[in-house]
Order: sequence, then structure tokens, then C-alpha cells
Amino acid sequence: MTYEPMTSQFRRRREGGFSLIELVVVVSIILVLAAIAVPNLMNVIANARLRAAATSLSGMLQSGRMQAVKTNTTTIVRFASLNLGPYAYVKNAADTTTTLLATDPQVQLGAPIIQVATPTGSPTLLDSTVLGYTPLTYPDLPSFNPRGLPCKYVSGVCTNNGFVYYFTDIRRNAAWTAVSISPAGRIKQWFWYGNSWGS
Repeated sequence: MTYEPMTSQFRRRREGGFSLIELVVVVSIILVLAAIAVPNLMNVIANARLRAAATSLSGMLQSGRMQAVKTNTTTIVRFASLNLGPYAYVKNAADTTTTLLATDPQVQLGAPIIQVATPTGSPTLLDSTVLGYTPLTYPDLPSFNPRGLPCKYVSGVCTNNGFVYYFTDIRRNAAWTAVSISPAGRIKQWFWYGNSWGS
């Protein structure tokens, strides 16, 4: 009976590679980790898109407000739904055309985000108990008078009012954001946290 030195047995075992069982165990662990991580990653991406849309809309509202003060006119912020998602853009309130022009200050809110008049399902409405005023919602459009105060523009008359607009990610039912404008002109972003709105 001959004995091989330990180094040659060790070398032969190392050259053999992984066994099928070891490979299956490693692949199974990777699949379980991926199954846990992917939905969380999708939630993070959807929430980031909603936050970006709310920030973009807040900036466009602020731009419309500044343009009204700077030009001493009443401006209106309109919404358009194009194939790349909703857009917000600023026009002179007296301009009755609703066509989005390349020269209009504008911002794309991005697909798969859509604008809704009022949320359905679990989100509650942002109403006077939360906001402190009764807001108008889409399809009412926010205008800003020459003093920069928000108002509803109808036939040359701009009545001071507050507004709120809701957006959701169409791929996720529970993901909601809102942007409100108080009658004093304060613009605020809101996010739905499963049981309440917060900033």
C-alpha cells in the first residue's frame, strides 16, 4: 500500500473545482437575495421619480410666479400630457391657446408618472383640515397675479385661491405625491407615507 503525500492530495482536490452542490447552493443564495432586493430597489426608484416630479413642478410654479411679478402681468401654469408623461408650462393668462410651444417655460414631470384630479384608494385628500384652506384641484389651473399671489383666472378676473395637484406612479398603487400652493403663495411638496401625508 502506497501513501501519497498530503500536498499531492490537496493539489488534486483544489484542481477539481466546485462541486455541483456547492454551485447550486451559491446560486440559490444569490436568487433569494435578488428576490428580496429587487422590489425594494424598484420602490426606491419610483419614490425618487415622484420626488423629482414634485420638485420640478414646484420650480415651475415658482418660475410662473416670478414671471408674473417681473412682467407685471398675470401668468397661468398649464398641464399637458404627452407621450413622455405630463408637462407643466407657463403662459400669459390672457393667452387662450393651450398649445405647448418650444418658447414657453416648461418642465417634463416624466413617465410613468401621471396627474390625477383626486387620488383614489388609500391616500386621503389634502383638505382644509391639513392645509388650512380649501384648495382647488385639476382641472382648475393656478395663475399668479402681478403681485405673485395665486389665483383662479377666468375672463380677465383672477380670484385669490389655493391649489393642490396630485401625481402617482402608474406602476405602483401606493406611491403618491402632491404639490400645494397656499392662498399666500407658499408652495409645498407632500408625499404619501402609507397612512398620512408628510413633507
